[in-house]
Order: sequence, then C-alpha cells, then structure tokens
Amino acid sequence: MNTQEKSRILLVDDEVITLRITRRLLTENGYDVDIAKSSSEAMKFLSKKPYQLVIVDITMPSISGFDLIQLMQSFDYDVPVVFLSNNDNEWTIEEAYNVGAKRFVSKEREFNFLADIVKEVLTSVR
Repeated sequence: MNTQEKSRILLVDDEVITLRITRRLLTENGYDVDIAKSSSEAMKFLSKKPYQLVIVDITMPSISGFDLIQLMQSFDYDVPVVFLSNNDNEWTIEEAYNVGAKRFVSKEREFNFLADIVKEVLTSVR
C-alpha cells in the first residue's frame, strides 16, 4: 500500500454536483474522501478525525472558504488547504495564498488536473 491510499481528504463545497464529481475523481485516485456541504459541517468533521488535506470552495453561504481557513487556524487544525473555486480573479487567488492556502485550483480551467495537484500538495507537506 502506498502513502497516497492512506490520505484522508475533506471536501467542502455547497454545490452538490461539485461534491459528487470531485469525490468520485479523488476516490478513483485512491483517496479516502469525506464531504461537507458547509464550513460549519466541515468544522464538525475536523473535530472528529484527522485529515491530510482540506479542499474548499471560497464562495459559500454563511462562512466563506477564507473564513473557514481562519477558523481552522484558531482551533489549531494544522491541515493544508487547497481552494477549488470558480471565483478565479487575480484578487481572489492572491487572497487565497495570503490566508494560507497551499494551492488555488480553478474549477473551470484546472479541474482535470486536481488529482495531480492533490498528490503534489500531499507530497510537499509530508
């Protein structure tokens, strides 16, 4: 068994179709994936078990992806974050890195490369 198969990922997005497609992609690549439809649901998952990576959308109702990262940091959840978002303007991408994201992935332009990006991020933080 390689280390990739052991990696547990938390996927956070309010769009059900994005959750389904992304979970299938990551599961097919050997990852154990939990899904949360909101930032508050994500915090419940994070309080119960360890994750090697969190993939989060930026634009969500109530608590944005940016706010989720800050909330995770305030609870000392030291988990690398990758943003997966349609909101890929220059300011948003820069802000994603400013709040501590390891990578920003455009749903429209880079989704097909997500499995490789996840592998790269997990390898770089080990």
